[in-house]
Amino acid sequence: MKHVALVLLGLTSAGSLLALAWILGRSPEPDPRLALLETELKEARRTIASLKREVERRAESVPAPAPAPPPAIAEAPAATGAPAGKTDLRAMLNNPGMREVMERQQALQIDVAYGRLFDQLQLSPQEREHFKKLLVERQKTQTDLGLKLLDGNLSSEQRQEIGREIDRQRTAFDDTIRKFLNHEEDWQTFQGWEKSLPDRTQYEMLGKSLFASSAEPLNAQQEQQLIDLMTEVRTRPGTGGNLAGKTNLDPTLLTEDLIKRQIQQLEVNARIIEERAAAFLSPAQIATLKAYQEQATGMAKSGMEMSKMLFPQKK
Repeated sequence: MKHVALVLLGLTSAGSLLALAWILGRSPEPDPRLALLETELKEARRTIASLKREVERRAESVPAPAPAPPPAIAEAPAATGAPAGKTDLRAMLNNPGMREVMERQQALQIDVAYGRLFDQLQLSPQEREHFKKLLVERQKTQTDLGLKLLDGNLSSEQRQEIGREIDRQRTAFDDTIRKFLNHEEDWQTFQGWEKSLPDRTQYEMLGKSLFASSAEPLNAQQEQQLIDLMTEVRTRPGTGGNLAGKTNLDPTLLTEDLIKRQIQQLEVNARIIEERAAAFLSPAQIATLKAYQEQATGMAKSGMEMSKMLFPQKK
């Protein structure tokens, strides 16, 4: 299934928000959209902290359970879901104030992530606004479905059905976008942009400022070559793929072992990228690339560890 980013990152979970806030750095010429996005992320972080404190306060105020009844009295079924004291992330993300912050942040992310594509497609202001609304609505729909997966009481069958609905909604939005673009070449351009979006977004937020402040910045052609290479390596078959994708339908399956194997895969990918990038980057640029990928891997590890803390793990 193709909902890794939509369910885990696109969900705008607390871990993702903190990870994104961590990687937003100052560039020599800051994009005002990024500055606004950073403000929104800081607001979201404050909201999450406040909600977490409230949930923990309520958990501490719950009276201790009564002694177990004698054997002759039938015991009620044990409650399922998050252990006592754990943050109810699903409730936090469903909070109206938190949802408002999330939706504003998602709209800003669309501007940052797709702004250059809008220019490339030569959309009119009206077409641009309509396309943006389609993408925002798609993200909101995927977020709503993803929030349902945070229910610890869901059965495997229920999770699979939500996964199928995510796929159905994605297909429906793809059909709508394809009709809107009304041109096969534009549709293929959009598909290519979607495929490289994780690598492009990460580079824009982290790598671009690193290279810009280095002794040998990348030119436009080198930037595109690097993004294409990162996308190719990330999506190549036969390497185990994105191991975190195993938690698509059940984020409570995110374990220390899975995090470790995912980081190992990212490190292997980084070595392959560095080796192949030597064909179009100088030694000094390769050194900057190495620093960039080390920071990106560290950010990914922090995000996964934060998610593991926020999602109660199954025994």
